[in-house]
Amino acid sequence: MVHLSTSAIIVIVIVACLAAVSLGAALFKQYYPESSAGRFNYPREQELYMRSVRMNNMGHFRRESMMKDVEMGYGPPMMSPRY
Repeated sequence: MVHLSTSAIIVIVIVACLAAVSLGAALFKQYYPESSAGRFNYPREQELYMRSVRMNNMGHFRRESMMKDVEMGYGPPMMSPRY
C-alpha cells in the first residue's frame, strides 16, 4: 500500500474538485445553451444610462487625479551609482 503525504492528498483533492467543476460547467453549457445566449442583451435605455454613469465616474476620477499628485510626497527619485 502506498502512503501519500498530506500535501499530496490536498493537491489531489484540489485537482479533483477543479475537474468536477469544469465537467459540471461543460455539461450545463451543453444541455442549456440558451441560458447564456441573451445574457448581455440589455435594453437601449439601460445601455445609455450605464454609459452616462461610466462617463460621469471617469470625469470624477480625472478631476480627482488632477487635484493632487500622488507622487508628491515621495521626494526625488534615488539614483543608484554606476559601477
